[in-house]
Amino acid sequence: MKQWCLKTNKVNSLEVSHPFLSPDGSLLAFIGREEGHPEVYVTSSEGGVAKRLTFLGANTIVVGWSPDSGSILFASNTTQPFRRIYNLYQISPEGGLPERLPWGLANHLSYGRNGGVVIGRNTSDIARWKRYRGGTTGVIWIDPDGMGNFHKLLDLPGNLTAPMWVGERIYFISDHEQIGNLYSCLPNGGDVQKHTHHQDYYVRNATTDGKRIVYHAGAELFCFDPLNQNPVTQKIPVQFYSPQVQRQRKFVDCANYLESYHLHPDGHSTLVTARGKSFWFGNWEGAVTQIGQRDGVRYRCTCWLGNGQGFVTISDAGGEEALEIHSCDPHQPPQRLTGLDLGRTIAMEVSPTADMVALSNHRYELIVVDLTSKQSRILDRSIHHRIGGFSWSPDGKWLAYGFTENAKVSTIKLCSLVDGSTYRLTEPNFWDYAPSFDPDGKFIYFLSYREFNPVYDSLYFDLSFPQGMRPCLISLQKDTRSPFIAVPKPLNDKPPQEKANNLQENTNSKPEDNQTSDLKIDFDNISRRVVGFPVPEGRYGQVIGLKGKVLLTSFSIKGSLENGDGWSDENRNQATLYLLDFEQQKQDIVAEEVNNFKVCQDKETIIYRCQNRLRVCRAAPKSNGKLEDEPVRKTGWLDLNRVKISVIPNQEWQQMFREVWRLQKEHFWVENMSGIDWEQVYQSYRLLLDKVTSRSEFSDLIWELQGELGTSHAYEMGGDYRRSPGYHLGLLGADFRYDPVDDAYRVEHIVQGDSWNERANSPLNTLGTNIQEGDLLLWVGGQRLGKQVSPQELLVHKADLEVTLTFACQDEETYQTITVKTLRDDSKLRYREWVERNRQIVREKTGARVGYLHIPDMGANGYAEFHRYFGVEVQQEALIIDVRYNGGGNVSQLLLEKLARQRIGYCVSRWGQPQPYPIDSLIGPMVGITNELAGSDGDIFSHCFKLMKLGKLIGKRTWGGVIGISSPCHPLVDGSIVTQPEYSCWFQDVGWQVENYGTDPDIEVEITPQDWGEGKDPQLERAIELILQQLQENPVQLPEFSDRVATPVWKQISG
Repeated sequence: MKQWCLKTNKVNSLEVSHPFLSPDGSLLAFIGREEGHPEVYVTSSEGGVAKRLTFLGANTIVVGWSPDSGSILFASNTTQPFRRIYNLYQISPEGGLPERLPWGLANHLSYGRNGGVVIGRNTSDIARWKRYRGGTTGVIWIDPDGMGNFHKLLDLPGNLTAPMWVGERIYFISDHEQIGNLYSCLPNGGDVQKHTHHQDYYVRNATTDGKRIVYHAGAELFCFDPLNQNPVTQKIPVQFYSPQVQRQRKFVDCANYLESYHLHPDGHSTLVTARGKSFWFGNWEGAVTQIGQRDGVRYRCTCWLGNGQGFVTISDAGGEEALEIHSCDPHQPPQRLTGLDLGRTIAMEVSPTADMVALSNHRYELIVVDLTSKQSRILDRSIHHRIGGFSWSPDGKWLAYGFTENAKVSTIKLCSLVDGSTYRLTEPNFWDYAPSFDPDGKFIYFLSYREFNPVYDSLYFDLSFPQGMRPCLISLQKDTRSPFIAVPKPLNDKPPQEKANNLQENTNSKPEDNQTSDLKIDFDNISRRVVGFPVPEGRYGQVIGLKGKVLLTSFSIKGSLENGDGWSDENRNQATLYLLDFEQQKQDIVAEEVNNFKVCQDKETIIYRCQNRLRVCRAAPKSNGKLEDEPVRKTGWLDLNRVKISVIPNQEWQQMFREVWRLQKEHFWVENMSGIDWEQVYQSYRLLLDKVTSRSEFSDLIWELQGELGTSHAYEMGGDYRRSPGYHLGLLGADFRYDPVDDAYRVEHIVQGDSWNERANSPLNTLGTNIQEGDLLLWVGGQRLGKQVSPQELLVHKADLEVTLTFACQDEETYQTITVKTLRDDSKLRYREWVERNRQIVREKTGARVGYLHIPDMGANGYAEFHRYFGVEVQQEALIIDVRYNGGGNVSQLLLEKLARQRIGYCVSRWGQPQPYPIDSLIGPMVGITNELAGSDGDIFSHCFKLMKLGKLIGKRTWGGVIGISSPCHPLVDGSIVTQPEYSCWFQDVGWQVENYGTDPDIEVEITPQDWGEGKDPQLERAIELILQQLQENPVQLPEFSDRVATPVWKQISG
């Protein structure tokens, strides 16, 4: 057997992927990120400087070479209205513009000897969702003789990928026999043969040079020689010479990985947890001390103990999480409280009077742990949702907490730590949560959604409750006055009664009385002693009591489209922190741009987070002057650069790997893990962990681990990767082709977006530019273009910037130089053009009788798109609803509710046209269009569209992913997000069967590669045909309203 020795050929200092040697062995093509975007590069196989070939600013993957080594083949979603539409391209290794191949949606490509070609549609890495059987399973199309007539190669009950034409057979990966292995068949689809027999790991990433096939499985490389008289699979022994720089120790900034923080009971020191490690330090003086093991263990929810002499934390030392008690004295070993079934801790608070902690977990439980006896007990458990915050009483004998009673009701409850009895404090009518005790034991403050003050919508006849929240308090003693009612008092003095009370307290107190007095609670009619704060209804984040004061955060309302993708905290809203002073009866701002805050045990000092910074200050109104940024005692800002965090990647990956496995075990929607032996899965993939040498390899391992669950929504994303440069491509929202006659680039198409929105329209449509399709682009930024210098190449690192463009008008021998501002992303305008083109087609072919709208996802963007068109299109006789490529979300039920409106009447006036009742109800039929790239809530919409009998559904079977995920997700120590499929959707007609299957259309319509090449959309055409047929069979018309009856006039009856 031949020995392979791979020596490093450093063609790129950053991440590279998808390498392919040319058939003649002279060149190496790959995807590089040297300048930010994933682009096609080429270099000599002997080494040398790599050359960037593409300038697309999109997701791009090299898939091979042409047989003559003359072209590099790649797939990309450039210039597409949807990120999941990949087309195939070829580009010369010498450079120039890439050429799109006319076969539409495809991910793989392989040529045969006789000019034939096979392409893979929806062919991805099938190991990331093992045993997948939904609508997006890979399909192999074949054009046997290269004449452009494609048909499906074969139909197997599994997921197919990586088609390769080698010799007289088509080879591919399939898992139709439960494990992904290498198979082949004849070009007519017959004589299916199995060539590999892996049982533990899937065959992945198979590629060929036209003679042999190389693939990997379980972190090992294998070679299969199909042209050998006796084909066998051989393991390739690889000696990998690499410095493995991504496994070497490094240091990271504390601020970038800040997880939690906690003030010392006396307020002079701060405890922070960042990158899974906990540290404490004097706020502005002294050294920084790390708590616990230096590496390989994650610490969470770390808090100071009440005496300030130690800490309590959640530690996963040994692979499982448990409470640990650490002393400030490094000579004292930590105490690990093993054997306690605490679940995944979400929040933890230390008792103010005893060595006890309360915590809430992912099982919706409230638990208290006695750190002295090392015993735990469950105080309460909801069957609906997590505990909605909790707070210790000043005497440490009670816990107040938010408790979910049902899907729409949460109450404030109180639990006695003495006997375990629980009391409901608020009526089960609203959503009450986030309780906080008043330090004097008079009140419990909490937040409540109980303000029903509707606001009329500006665009639709609708009302909503965009705020709905108010901070409230509960008076624990029936004779306590409301703190919001002012008491008469002399100038510069306390109220007489308060003065007398203080005098009496001082008279009765003894020097030795330092203990907190027992809390007095009058439970009779306590729910009637709820008082709302005299502040406007709004959106509040926290409310915490001080002595005679209250701190609360208030958020402004932002549009949902401004809140980012929802996966990270980068776009989280920031609040204003207010101080309400009961004695002064006024409200002041303490700080702005606050994410969250905590109060010291002295109830006077606070610490708050502002993005990635922490500040310690008194709970007092902010001064009028500008707050300086310098981290010193005067400003209150903490210098987090003092905290030096070292990372040993391989130890961190081991911890993260175990945590990912554990999170699935704790959160997966069924306890039996869908019949998978999850412990065995852990052991199988743990063997591969020591071979991981980079963060991207670790990510790949996690995807394959979670893929064993065989369910949707098991993701891993983000993490601590080496950053690529941000040289974003400036886009012009136009398509060009090279004109060899003029050695310039002719404008083939200018994308038409929303002219009123510069971020959603082509810069070439800017007022006064007058650029037309057919004009020639000669110069960009004063630089002459040519065959080897494309416009895109000169627009690298020019996103969102003004650039000069010089054109030659096609009808005149004149030049025009204009200045435009480029785009960073042109998907919005390309999507708008796609929708408007479909809308125009429907109007033209139906005589403007049928409306059309598209829903791109079931999130905020899809909700906006639906309502942009619905009010207009529902006025037509019929409606086509298109959910192809729908990316999912959670608003399907809101949209289906509107589509399900039945027109049962009209409001008729003398002068105007009759208006339907209910408003925005359709008079005629509906038809839906879906496809295999509609998933998640797009699956649900498609299925329920049929289930509710709203109309016929046309297209292809949907994705089939309806085991959903909850928020918040659980970030790993390096910031990556992993999701756990936590709940599955059940439907009355098919039960659980939408998951891993999808929903079938009533009428299946395929879009073939030749349809794509000819620009046809047979799915839309079939929808138009069907809806016109329905209109013909059941013509739509308004009632005549001819029998209008005047209001009767009552005649006067004479006596």
